[in-house]
Amino acid sequence: MLRHISFVITFIIFSCERPLPVAQGGDNEIVIVTSKLDKPQIDSIISNILTDTLFTPQAEPYYKLIWVEPERFNDVKNYVNVVVAGIGNSPSNNGARLIKNLLSEEQYSSSLEGENHLIFSKNIFARDQNFLIINGPTFEKVNELSMDQGPWLKKQFDRLFEKRQGEFLFEESTLQKELQDSVFNRYGWGIKIPWGYTVIRDSSEQQIFWIGRDLPFRWLAIQWVDGLQFSDSITVVNYAKEFPVKFFKNIRYVDYKFKIEPSTFNEFGSWRISGLWESVEEAQGGPFISHLFYDEKSDRTYFIHSMIFHPGRDKYLLLKQVDIVAKTFYTSDQNNE
Repeated sequence: MLRHISFVITFIIFSCERPLPVAQGGDNEIVIVTSKLDKPQIDSIISNILTDTLFTPQAEPYYKLIWVEPERFNDVKNYVNVVVAGIGNSPSNNGARLIKNLLSEEQYSSSLEGENHLIFSKNIFARDQNFLIINGPTFEKVNELSMDQGPWLKKQFDRLFEKRQGEFLFEESTLQKELQDSVFNRYGWGIKIPWGYTVIRDSSEQQIFWIGRDLPFRWLAIQWVDGLQFSDSITVVNYAKEFPVKFFKNIRYVDYKFKIEPSTFNEFGSWRISGLWESVEEAQGGPFISHLFYDEKSDRTYFIHSMIFHPGRDKYLLLKQVDIVAKTFYTSDQNNE
């Protein structure tokens, strides 16, 4: 547990009488508080944790890093994702001084002399907050641990991102409940449909339900087929690449950055397919994420496809929002559990 430093003791006392403030800033922003001296090394360590990049086709990091000097810690301590980082214990390093004040004596000693170089907690200065302290005697020691613990830490950032975005997307009063109920009653599966999405295609014959939202353009399509339709990575690729040709006509998945990987989709074992789509008729394209999985109880193969078109602008946040909508998918069996 972090020991709160002297200049926030008053705040902590008040927090006993009133709740912590809601965390500020963008859900896809990470504020990194470190000294100019340590920034190059901390940048390398952070890259072990935040490894994902979206190709749109231009490279776009999943999270935006905001670098802040230690003197400005009070200004940013209430942000959603806060990282305080330093290397060594030099009194002249303002980042090291800040970390020494933030940690208990035992934690600070352990971070320098032991293996406790990554100290993660939640809701320290605000609600819905990730708070990480990175500290160690040398870059090499911290870097080695960050490579080992990076995937777990990345998952914590992703979980909070999806939680906060879900609260934004699925405000109860804005959900299209009549449409949701209609889909579930007719097809035996359901999703949450936020305000602003309209039906583009709803076909029981083709077994596809496709919704979209414009300005900027976002599409979500759910397609299903009776029986197991794939057996290995080759059949997964074939199934995925045939999907846009069959249902979107003028849209194709391009080979550049096309990626498939074993994954999970809700409780289903799945294949995650990601990459770029392009129009064969117009100069249009963008990123997509799809999920292919088999539901043994209903004996159905499902393909859930998310894509966006937002030329010249950041795309990750929009694509992730559509994918979060996709992950509200449930079957009639899950609804009855």
